[in-house]
Amino acid sequence: MDIDRKCPSCGGTMIFLPGFDSLQCQSCGHKEIIPELVSKVPVEEMDFLTAQNTASHDWGMEAKIVQCRQCGGATIQNKLQLSGMCPFCGSTTVDTADPEKDIMAPMGIIPFKITENRAYYIFKDWIKDRFLAPELLAKNAQLNKFYGIYVPLFTFDVYTINRYTAHYKEGNRTLFKSGRFEHQVDDFPVIASKQLASDKLILSVLNDYRTREAKPYTSDALAGFPCEHYSIGLTDAWNSLGNEMNFYLKNQAQKSDPSKFLMGIEMTTDYFNLRYKYLIVPVWINSFFYDNRLFTIVINGQTGKIDGQWPKSFGTFAKKTALFFLGSFGLG
Repeated sequence: MDIDRKCPSCGGTMIFLPGFDSLQCQSCGHKEIIPELVSKVPVEEMDFLTAQNTASHDWGMEAKIVQCRQCGGATIQNKLQLSGMCPFCGSTTVDTADPEKDIMAPMGIIPFKITENRAYYIFKDWIKDRFLAPELLAKNAQLNKFYGIYVPLFTFDVYTINRYTAHYKEGNRTLFKSGRFEHQVDDFPVIASKQLASDKLILSVLNDYRTREAKPYTSDALAGFPCEHYSIGLTDAWNSLGNEMNFYLKNQAQKSDPSKFLMGIEMTTDYFNLRYKYLIVPVWINSFFYDNRLFTIVINGQTGKIDGQWPKSFGTFAKKTALFFLGSFGLG
């Protein structure tokens, strides 16, 4: 979302500077700290049941949704900005979609800490370790430009009362156990992007955010960066958590009695005081074609964790395997 921030020194365009919590002029280098990003004020959760009535729609500018014709990705932009390139697939065929209602604004933001240059070297190191990657890709790793984008993330806090039954082994005997425990779930994350949430590998990167470090939302941190519109709504995000939440609470049941290894845990849970945060979080994305297929690399813009898709070459695998055995037997 290219917010138009003018430099007070020369009138040039200022953009957000990853890692420095500041804006920097592209012309003269003048820097200004963004107050919200150095604030100690925490991002407060909101009540889930009254979310639609109390959510903010103030983006700090007049917002519009821009949708890609090729991949369907939707981003938030300033209404004054001309449509540009899709950060997901690189297509320039994008259309403005007029929303039927105001676009819910984020409550908080995790600003970029990883620079684009650092993202490139993270990728170079990562691709070298992909055993099946084609040799030329692993050697040259000539990618297109990394695109930084903020993606939507919901986090949920909820108080749970859990009742469970399970069995465990004690010598040759199988014993049964039932129990009850209370647990406060804190900042359980759900990526609200259909573009990224469909890939399980990429989700490991996107669930790596330190959400307690989120800062109050400010449009200044979006200067020079697009922001994806959430394609998974708040209610759908919560409803999608069934299996993950159940798995998490079963682990808590095990922790409630660590002296026994519980098996076959069956659980019923009551939820109370459900609250949420709507954050936007930083991602570096690189999509590239290889052998007429599209591959996507994602780097967590806060922590630097990387994962994604890459082409596999069984010719490379055969060669590396042969070299390994030759080396093992002293024939190389």
